[in-house]
Amino acid sequence: MLKTIKKAQQGFTIIELLIVIAIIGILAGLVLNNFQGAQAKARDVQRRADVNAIHGKLEEYYNTNNGYPDGNLSTTLLAGIDAEALKDTQGNAIAYTGGFITSATAPNPAVSNTSQYVYAAYGCTTAGAQTTVGATCTKYILKTYLEKETGNQFTKNSLN
Repeated sequence: MLKTIKKAQQGFTIIELLIVIAIIGILAGLVLNNFQGAQAKARDVQRRADVNAIHGKLEEYYNTNNGYPDGNLSTTLLAGIDAEALKDTQGNAIAYTGGFITSATAPNPAVSNTSQYVYAAYGCTTAGAQTTVGATCTKYILKTYLEKETGNQFTKNSLN
């Protein structure tokens, strides 16, 4: 009787290793893609929260001063607002467009990934009102850039 001796297989073949590496690569790519999307959504949520906070403070300002500020927004002007709410995700201050727009027609300031927050007051009656206690603009538009949504912007208008 012939006895055959089989050697026990030790280790993995190169094909098995390549298959495992390919599967790991595919899974890593899916996870990284989803993670980057989640980060962009988180930045969008932060931008919306900032715009809503600014909107609330602008309405408080209107109730106190009977008008909206015509100029750059600051923590001095909008007392009690978090200074970080006035900065975008890149640390840039909120951009003010216009400057003493007397027309009652809403301007259409542009937002982008480099100019993420834009404020424009309009319907103004006196230039330079942002440095005084009383404001003279009757309306404003506040916009932010969004990465993950159709239209890429979120807009808040004055309530008055």
